[in-house]
Amino acid sequence: MSLTPPTAGAAALAALLENRDRFSRLADRDFANAAGLLVRKLMNSAGQATEDMIALREAVGHEIFETELKKLTAHQARLLARRLDKAVDDYEVSTAGAAAAHIRKVMAGETTAPQATAVEAEAETPAAGTEPTGTDDAPKNAYFGRKSFRAGN
Repeated sequence: MSLTPPTAGAAALAALLENRDRFSRLADRDFANAAGLLVRKLMNSAGQATEDMIALREAVGHEIFETELKKLTAHQARLLARRLDKAVDDYEVSTAGAAAAHIRKVMAGETTAPQATAVEAEAETPAAGTEPTGTDDAPKNAYFGRKSFRAGN
């Protein structure tokens, strides 16, 4: 364990776990619910990377992790998917189920590498020495008011 003293909340959870036989009214599902609450809190917090989510799933177990992943709202699941994969398209994470499926793919390593999209973006940008081509050379009328909408002008 860590060398730092536990906080009051962590100490309370540790005390409950140490005295499970004394507090027999607390069933295993109660501890699973408490773990689920903490998992959901970590899923919603910013700064989580793919490695963090994999470690979290291994720590709490696949069943609790999947249960909490299914409980996320569409917005929360979309944010988590975008945190884990910055290059994901909007249509891939448009619903909660689609975002959860994409999160599972990212955690399994089944998504495309972000370097490939960066190379494609570099190929699309014009070189620095080339002249921009466009039709912006035509003079524009600065007045765009009521007069421009009158008939016969």
